[in-house]
Amino acid sequence: MRRSRIVVGIVMMASLFGCGDGGSGDDSADAQRTAEEARTAATQTFDAVGQGVEALGYSSTGAGRWVICGQEPSPNGAQYVAEIAVVQSNVPPSQYGEVVRRQAEAQGWSVEEVAGDTLEGRKDGLTLRAQYGAGGMNLSVRSTCLDVPKDEIRRLTDLPKDDLGVAPPS
Repeated sequence: MRRSRIVVGIVMMASLFGCGDGGSGDDSADAQRTAEEARTAATQTFDAVGQGVEALGYSSTGAGRWVICGQEPSPNGAQYVAEIAVVQSNVPPSQYGEVVRRQAEAQGWSVEEVAGDTLEGRKDGLTLRAQYGAGGMNLSVRSTCLDVPKDEIRRLTDLPKDDLGVAPPS
């Protein structure tokens, strides 16, 4: 009886603290799915906001990459971040907030103002952030922080940036 209690206790502690095989093949599949969801949401949202502000120029066609996240000083995960900047538009900067909110909400984001020149949105575990001013607008979409083993963090963050293929203004 005492022996079975010890075994049950050890199994419970192992599951509580994540002991085990140190990762599974599911880590790569989860990361791939997360990156694809973030890329799709970013491409659609960046395009919608660009059309809304009548973008004349972007800093690029959008880029996505994996970055380290989690508790410092020992990060324990990776998250996918997609970014683009509107460098010129036909809409005055004073209207950016209103246009971003309208376009993001049309894409299914719940949006709130976090500062006078910053909006954040949430949708399906993703975070949209729009910072804007006289010099243009920066947009980003971030996934949640995936809790993955250190070797998977290293593999993901070593991957090259993705070109999201956001169409340049015509």
